Amino acid sequence: MRRALALSLALAGAPAGAVDLTALTGPERAAFRAELRAYLLDHPEVIEEALSAGAGERRRYEEKVTDDLALLESNAEALFDAKGDWTGGNAEGDMPLTAFVGYGCTTCAAAMSGLDALTAEDPGLKVIVKDIGPEGDDAAARFAQAVLSLAGPDAYRRAQAALFDAPAHDAAHLAGIAERLGLDPSALGARMDAPETRAKIARTRALADRLDLGPPPAYVLPRTMVRGDVPPVALSRIIAAMRAKR
Repeated sequence: MRRALALSLALAGAPAGAVDLTALTGPERAAFRAELRAYLLDHPEVIEEALSAGAGERRRYEEKVTDDLALLESNAEALFDAKGDWTGGNAEGDMPLTAFVGYGCTTCAAAMSGLDALTAEDPGLKVIVKDIGPEGDDAAARFAQAVLSLAGPDAYRRAQAALFDAPAHDAAHLAGIAERLGLDPSALGARMDAPETRAKIARTRALADRLDLGPPPAYVLPRTMVRGDVPPVALSRIIAAMRAKR
């Protein structure tokens, strides 16, 4: 009985692990239940506190979801309809997915490969890619945007693959990538430094910050934000669930 009482007190507030709950015999378990029931009858405020804590957690979760949905709604045009982003899959598809990728990111190359696989399997998927780089270290993102602007979407994807593989993104490595792509390094350099290119990367960074996406990769759908790297099968299931709710 003393052991059952100790267990009751442990559940009521003693440090976790103070009593081994798995070591109870049948009679001890029955005694424990009786003691616990008696304790809760004498102290109903314990139940109220537990329920209040659970309700508070649910409210916080609901508020976070509401905040995220409001953010998505207010930033929908910048996310899904901004000009100048690389777009793949079905441009008229029913499900837009915006991916934020960076070139210092160790998993972003695999993330892009996963998106390619998804678009091959899902004829209704529209993929938008936004290049992001930390402030003061966004040369690779600006380079990718310069290639897209000057040479088009196919060259952009080749440049993207080269940027993922490059050991560094300094001027020499970027010039080497440009030459391998058959592009003029000086023209790309000028476009990289153009005010509109810098402004576009700054807008993308600000958008990611507003959405609190964290480091890339990150994925945004019309009513869902996926912060962090996830396998393609998980994205596919999220997309299927969103379509089923329509």
